[in-house]
Amino acid sequence: MNVQDLKDRLNLLLEKCLIKQKEYDIATIAFERLLKMLNKHDIEQAEMLFTHLPMALSRIEKGEEVEKPAVELMKEVKNSNYFPLAKEHVFFIENKWGAPLPEGEKEFLYMHYTNVINLNSQGGQ
Repeated sequence: MNVQDLKDRLNLLLEKCLIKQKEYDIATIAFERLLKMLNKHDIEQAEMLFTHLPMALSRIEKGEEVEKPAVELMKEVKNSNYFPLAKEHVFFIENKWGAPLPEGEKEFLYMHYTNVINLNSQGGQ
């Protein structure tokens, strides 16, 4: 997924009124930040993360909540070498959003970020 792929995906969500411009902008900034961190022009398997992110922000805006991922799954995520980087990215998103994200949404984002960073880092290790 590159920046144009992301914008095409986000434009569809925007056109269908599933997200607003603020969610679009934050997802774009977050994607560009991840590209820079990974030193890549394309991020493999980032579609789920960058669909979840703007939709999560939209749910938060509407006051909707999501259940947290399974405790066992989060244990695995938190044991990943990439978890600290995932936390940094989610913290960045919270700052751009201007408010703390609900714990369930953060945990899903940690999971997606950890997976994407792992898959796109040197050798996928």
